[in-house]
Amino acid sequence: MPDDPLHGLTVVVTRPAHQAAQFCQQLQQAGANPLPFPVIAVESCVDETKARVTLDKLDTYDTVIFISSNAVKYGLTLLDATQKAVLQAKQIGAIGKQTAASLHKQGCHATLVPDSGFTSEDFLALPAVQQLAGRHILIVRGEGGRELLADTLRERGAVVDYVDVYRRVRPKNDPMVLKQHHERRQLDIIAVTSGEGLLNLLDLLDYPEWIKTVPLLAGSQRIAATARQAGFTGAIAIADNPGDEAMLVALRQWAQEFPR
Repeated sequence: MPDDPLHGLTVVVTRPAHQAAQFCQQLQQAGANPLPFPVIAVESCVDETKARVTLDKLDTYDTVIFISSNAVKYGLTLLDATQKAVLQAKQIGAIGKQTAASLHKQGCHATLVPDSGFTSEDFLALPAVQQLAGRHILIVRGEGGRELLADTLRERGAVVDYVDVYRRVRPKNDPMVLKQHHERRQLDIIAVTSGEGLLNLLDLLDYPEWIKTVPLLAGSQRIAATARQAGFTGAIAIADNPGDEAMLVALRQWAQEFPR
């Protein structure tokens, strides 16, 4: 679509490979040129036995909170039919609407979901999680996640446990792919959906100065702040959230404001 501001735009898509297809398809439909370059790969947890031991005690928890769609995907994979039925009877929390949608597809209804936002801070603002004395809560997450959610829930009186069901690793990509596109002036903007992914991108490329001048499409204010702290000096378009639709809206606004 030549009239679309994204027409002809080369967009580096850094999402994990298994989560990038829809965004790439939407970019192609708008006439853009998506360039997949995953900076995070998601794998099942190393110690599935430990995770299963915790999940075997699902009936002892009042609330189960899923941190992300990956937590849903890898967590539910570890449950048998009986355990899934137990989960469905629990109070279920989701950090954001995308995670809640992933749960819904699996037959699980999340009742604790922020109306807007997708962070631990947004979840912690829910009225239902302010007074938690005596509540037993299980957080389903990836290895090495933030501690803010659990720490705050404990401060509010809850007993909180974790179950790590996946891990994030840095994939092996050829850095010359991006460098060559940059040298040909065929690299317009890089879409980044997590601070960890941004830092992985720098590490994969061995911290060249040229990458810091390329415009960024950041999935949140926090990611944009991470980019500035890392030395990025180019324009940064900031989406309301890292979901596909919000990223496309922010990208179109940027393309209109900074036509090539």
